[in-house]
Amino acid sequence: MSADSIGSVLHVRALGTTVAIDAADEALVAPLERAWEAVLCEPADDGPRVRTPGPSGEGADRTTDELASTLSHITQEVTRAAIQARAGELFMFHAGALSDQASGATLAFVAPGGTGKTTLVRTLGPGRGYVTDETVGVRADRVIETYSKPLSVRRPSGGPKDETSPLALGLELPRVTPWLAGVVVLRRDLEPGEPVEVEEVDPLDALVMLGPETSSLARLDRPLHALSDLLHTIGGLRVVRYHDAADLDPLVSDVLAAVR
Repeated sequence: MSADSIGSVLHVRALGTTVAIDAADEALVAPLERAWEAVLCEPADDGPRVRTPGPSGEGADRTTDELASTLSHITQEVTRAAIQARAGELFMFHAGALSDQASGATLAFVAPGGTGKTTLVRTLGPGRGYVTDETVGVRADRVIETYSKPLSVRRPSGGPKDETSPLALGLELPRVTPWLAGVVVLRRDLEPGEPVEVEEVDPLDALVMLGPETSSLARLDRPLHALSDLLHTIGGLRVVRYHDAADLDPLVSDVLAAVR
């Protein structure tokens, strides 16, 4: 689906809500459509809206770096709008996630920004469902509201990251509804060649560990009890220490083999 013929508005699906992106600069419409192609959708009257920056005051085209920075800012605004719209309705973890294309079983891997989520998705995503590399939204019944946003891809030469469609990177959207089968916290702190280490986390420590990596947790009813119950149903929280994303393939495969 393309931008609206009047007003240059794109609509994208994020965390189970429809976010309208008002393109105040026509030059941004085509790059936005390319980046968000995987989740463009029909309009919704009650969804949140974000607005892009307008054209340059001097009328000059944006440089490649300026365009990349602008698209990144828009992605952040869409993410914030979707999180605010679903606050009090979903568990929302700062995490990436991949799903099994047959069963929908999904592993969420929690980590702060810039510490390996996108790399893991790109490395282990082929053949699996790309759920998100940013925010995992989970309902009380463990069903996941996908957010298959553009990935922020580092350039070999450095500079701003490029907002890139998952489809352009060879990733696929989930074919069946994802559901949460496991949660791990990533720690990319091992030396090359060291084996992956997996540590079970005490239930109380798990709440302390996950708290900072959630959004709007306090808006849920009895939030800590609810989070504790969720973790109990999936067998608890684990910390995974590793060096190379490819080393986590056996772990991912094991979790995605789960059945409900």
